[in-house]
Amino acid sequence: MTVSAIIPTYNRLNYIQRAIDSVLTQTLAVDEIIVVDDGSTDGTATAIKKRYGAKIKVVSQERSGVSGARLCGIKEARGDWIAFLDSDDDWTPDRNRLLLAAVALAPKQVAWVFGDLQIVTDRGYESTVFQANGLHIDENPFVFTDSWSIQYPFQFAMLPASLIRRSSMIEMNCFGQGLKHSEDVLAGFQIATRYKFSAVSYVVGRYFKTSDLMASSTSRLGLHSPDYFRARMMAFAYVIESGLKRPWNMRYAEQVRGLCQALADQGQFTRLLALEQFRFGAISCKGIAFCLAAMCGCSTVKLWRSVAKLRYHKAISELTDKPHASKSSEY
Repeated sequence: MTVSAIIPTYNRLNYIQRAIDSVLTQTLAVDEIIVVDDGSTDGTATAIKKRYGAKIKVVSQERSGVSGARLCGIKEARGDWIAFLDSDDDWTPDRNRLLLAAVALAPKQVAWVFGDLQIVTDRGYESTVFQANGLHIDENPFVFTDSWSIQYPFQFAMLPASLIRRSSMIEMNCFGQGLKHSEDVLAGFQIATRYKFSAVSYVVGRYFKTSDLMASSTSRLGLHSPDYFRARMMAFAYVIESGLKRPWNMRYAEQVRGLCQALADQGQFTRLLALEQFRFGAISCKGIAFCLAAMCGCSTVKLWRSVAKLRYHKAISELTDKPHASKSSEY
């Protein structure tokens, strides 16, 4: 089994050395390391070539977004398994050995193996991703009988913690939709339609959420962007078309409403898109009311969103005013 480490990057010159060094110092070496420089303007490609030479394959391309960078890496890779690493995160030294050992023990239907990530903030080491979101692994490796359970409502199989079979990503056209946000969410759902997921309880990397990264974080900046909702619409459609209609059709309709509102904020017309709510038979009073609002144009959709935000903040305020209530978590 061969492994290709792929590091997509855009203007992360001050962080990418940490990421690369964590791959180079693995107890069991990967077979190749590919850095995809997605149009950086900070001299990333030149600096990497100068420091690492032939140890790293650097592929430079015009700015195309995170999906384009990942897809480029997959096409360039020669390994049987792909190991993604964001350029501002890093791996633990035994990561590659632990995940390959899990691959060797897993059934052939498993195409995605993942471990846990240590969350790092300005306060230092916090909880891990598994701990923060309630995933407990009792055996190593653990094969999930339901691949959807780890995709929603939280995506546990995070890319920096994963090994993914390259052929399965090519088969499912992962990262081929040109999304600039939530491309990893869609990829998880795509693989889940055909293959199984396996996990180990070990921490295999560090996930940095420090303040110096937040201002330029793709995941934060695109949280309410059109692609955030498009990715989930496509993802939920995969589940529905695989035979699980409810409650995914209602979740699909919710993402359609989110996309309409995101596009309305950009001044784009959403009348016909609002009808997409009913594609999979998700009929509700809320959906019909939203459709009628959308028929009046962007301004009415914006008003809908404003009212929804007011109701949300009021509900949160009432919740936090109760003596024993806990605040909702962010992820």
